[in-house]
Amino acid sequence: MQSTLVTPAGPVRSGISRWIAGHPLTAFLAWLFTVGQGIAFFPLLVDVPVPHQVFIVATSLLGLLLPAVAITWIADGPAAAGRFLRRFVDWRVAWRWYALALAVVPVVAVGLARPLLGAPTGSWTDALVSGFALSLVLTLIPNNWAEEGAWSGFFQARLQQRHSLVMAALLVAPVFALQHVSLAVGNPLPVAVAMLAFLAVLMVPYRILTGRIWNRTGSLLILGLVHAAGNAAGPGSGFGDGLLRTLYPGEAMTAGFLHLLAYAVVGLAVLALGRK
Repeated sequence: MQSTLVTPAGPVRSGISRWIAGHPLTAFLAWLFTVGQGIAFFPLLVDVPVPHQVFIVATSLLGLLLPAVAITWIADGPAAAGRFLRRFVDWRVAWRWYALALAVVPVVAVGLARPLLGAPTGSWTDALVSGFALSLVLTLIPNNWAEEGAWSGFFQARLQQRHSLVMAALLVAPVFALQHVSLAVGNPLPVAVAMLAFLAVLMVPYRILTGRIWNRTGSLLILGLVHAAGNAAGPGSGFGDGLLRTLYPGEAMTAGFLHLLAYAVVGLAVLALGRK
């Protein structure tokens, strides 16, 4: 099933509204990489007594979700914006999509960890409860739900009106990776560039995965769960360690990025299936 949010546009106002309606993706990126990144970089420039994750959440809500909704309203009208928002609570999909969203990426990540890191030394109970379940909630509701709403339901969905699934993923992956530039700052420049390039490459199959799920379900709830479950399996919520970091407390760096490899493995498997 091909899902789309784009509807024939009604009368458009002059000036900035007309430009936004004619260039919705450019307008989105302009907001993200000014206002959105300004929020993300603020705690790196000013010492604030709150966790940095608070600003990451604010970036997702104000730098990603807000412009996605506003631009949809301007370009396609209030009815389209309402349909977009309803996608966030579209839970009426087959149970297998929930199984895919919640289990597949974490299981693959754990499977990759065993040959790379050996037997886990942490508690499975702690890893599943405080590491995975709690992180899933803390990263889904304020962060990854909004993030996938903007990237999958707005940006990538519009690209798929003009491009194939794979081409849309190739176009989204670099800017999606660049959104995380504030997390790479602090490393030497060559290392930071390598980190972002590595992320961009791994995000191509991940964006194929999210595009396939979007095309088949149109549910931003499922997409938010996919993103959140992966983060909960790896680094965690930003307010605490995730599943793998809890299982491998001495391997925080490696355990923190194995979910990215798992995203890529699952995305490549989905691509190999060859169904739209």
